[in-house]
Amino acid sequence: MTENLYAGCATLIFFISLLVVGKKGKGLSDYIFLTWLCVLLVNVSTFIIIMRYNYPASFAGRILVEFSEASVFLHGPVFLFYTLSLVTTNFKLGFRQILHLIPFALCLGILISGIIFSKGVSNTIRQVLTILKMISLLAYTLNVLIQLQKHRNRVEKIFSNTESKYLDWLKFLAWGIITVWIISAAGMLLYNFSGFKIPQYGGEAGNLALCGLIFLIGYFGVRQEAIFNFIKTEDSAISPEEITLNIELELNNKTRRLDDMLLQEKPAPKILNDKYKNSGLSRQKSLELFKTLTTLMQDKKPYQESELTLFTLAKQLKIHPNHLSQIINQYNNQNFFDYINEHRVNDVKEALLCAKYDNHSFLGIAHEFGFNSKASFNRAFKKFTGVTPSEFKKTAK
Repeated sequence: MTENLYAGCATLIFFISLLVVGKKGKGLSDYIFLTWLCVLLVNVSTFIIIMRYNYPASFAGRILVEFSEASVFLHGPVFLFYTLSLVTTNFKLGFRQILHLIPFALCLGILISGIIFSKGVSNTIRQVLTILKMISLLAYTLNVLIQLQKHRNRVEKIFSNTESKYLDWLKFLAWGIITVWIISAAGMLLYNFSGFKIPQYGGEAGNLALCGLIFLIGYFGVRQEAIFNFIKTEDSAISPEEITLNIELELNNKTRRLDDMLLQEKPAPKILNDKYKNSGLSRQKSLELFKTLTTLMQDKKPYQESELTLFTLAKQLKIHPNHLSQIINQYNNQNFFDYINEHRVNDVKEALLCAKYDNHSFLGIAHEFGFNSKASFNRAFKKFTGVTPSEFKKTAK
């Protein structure tokens, strides 16, 4: 039964690899993903070999098994490279990335030298290598989660609808790897320090968990999309990192509102002035731009375009995206995502109180005012009103 599962998993990997190879317009992320699939195919193949022969007698078989053992040092870096290739526009494989492969090369060298020059690697050395492999895999996976959180913060400064841009499926896979890590660690601990006779020296539990993860990788991996490809200006490409270099701003105090800033003409808070003192916009110029933005939002309602981005709105205003993000942060204490969606929610609130929309569904109204999914609409509405759309309508009436 277990061997059939391994064989089915290997077949799935091979099938997914063919799909990736046949994909048109492949990017760096696809080639990295294909490499990862090849490593996984070797892993699953050695599971079958070990089940049948425990440790193969042939030299080639031993090399394959030892490569699979050392490849745990590969999974972390490859997963990180794959993630970075999806969330950044200028990621390239170079010398710095090669340095991440040194632990794998050293481990493989130790294991193969045990085959060539002696009767094998001692159990002590294998145990040390196993601990190092587990630490490496966990560290890289946690790094992936950190990169995804940075990516999440970044897209909220650029996009008004982020539902398909968070790459939550990668986060799901990262937690899947951590789950496999926990199961593998538990299996080895139980085998070595208890009476549980888990096959393959406690490793079979982790192998089965890895097969389950491979099915998830096969399902999610081919559905990935590069989301920043369209971000270009007339002169050059602008990366999200370049944009967010100047617009990172986290403010906990949101008591100053638009009325205070525009009607009372009070100066911007000192923290904001300090943040943007080198931005190239004077206090007067930034205030004029914000008034222009406010007029545009009231008259033309560009936020009702579901795919509105920082770049397209900046183009309408004929200003640089950095400056647009600055004035939104400086005078409204919000990032682009919240600024646009608060306007959408305000329109939806008016619609819910209007008899014209009595026969419209909440989703229909949400789509009309710029939301592209029910989930994103409900989250935004609850965030800015404190209640659900149905609760708001019921209370108002």
